[in-house]
Amino acid sequence: MKKSLTILLAAAMAFSLTACSGGKDAKAIYDDATKKTSELTSMEANSAVNMQMAQGEEKTDINMKLDMKISGINTDSMKYLAEGTTSLMGQDIKLSMYYEGGYYYMDSMGQKIKYAMDLDEMMKQIKQGTEGASVDSSYLKEITAKKDGDNQILSFSIDAGKMDTYVKDLMGQLGTAGLEGVTYNIKEAKGEATVNKEGYFTSQKITLTMDMTSQDQTFSIVMDTDTTYLNPGQAVEVTAPDLSGYTEVDPKTLQAQ
Repeated sequence: MKKSLTILLAAAMAFSLTACSGGKDAKAIYDDATKKTSELTSMEANSAVNMQMAQGEEKTDINMKLDMKISGINTDSMKYLAEGTTSLMGQDIKLSMYYEGGYYYMDSMGQKIKYAMDLDEMMKQIKQGTEGASVDSSYLKEITAKKDGDNQILSFSIDAGKMDTYVKDLMGQLGTAGLEGVTYNIKEAKGEATVNKEGYFTSQKITLTMDMTSQDQTFSIVMDTDTTYLNPGQAVEVTAPDLSGYTEVDPKTLQAQ
């Protein structure tokens, strides 16, 4: 169950950055904003995930906040820093992640580990978080765009059945070792995205309603994600945390856990 929650939260960060639009004008706005986002050489974003799991009368709230900075995207000098807190059952778990020079550093609950990671693999993980993988426009329905001053507000819903396939594909990309037999049933997925006058995404919101079944137990889940992009298009400076005291590990041993 612990690993199920971890992967769900990782997927949530991807969902939180997946803005979709439809109709000729709305789709053009979305496509242009996606292109501009993919061409950024640096990025700063804050995300909040609020998830409630329910089984019968029992309910559990899980909240996660993550602040992320990236510079030198797609270059050998890329730096990535993410710091956040997960709140569960009255406990706050702090997490810090950093990447530079071919090494990935992670500090959680006082445990500091580092391991070698190829730049291409790191970029793959970042793209899962910043672009939400790729949701084909055929997944979308009931999509509108409206003006709000200099901004464009995109409101959308996603076909639940097709989203279910998307989630399974995403789980496969994130790695689901040890989650054999865990199934997900997406009931509803909807959201809203804001595009500024420069054509960049400045905020995105996603609400996902689903059932998760594990070991003959079914949990109802409502997941709300809210992401804000800070000054998109402007340079971002990433300062490395204190990298002393980290123990190097073999990444293969982590995948097996």
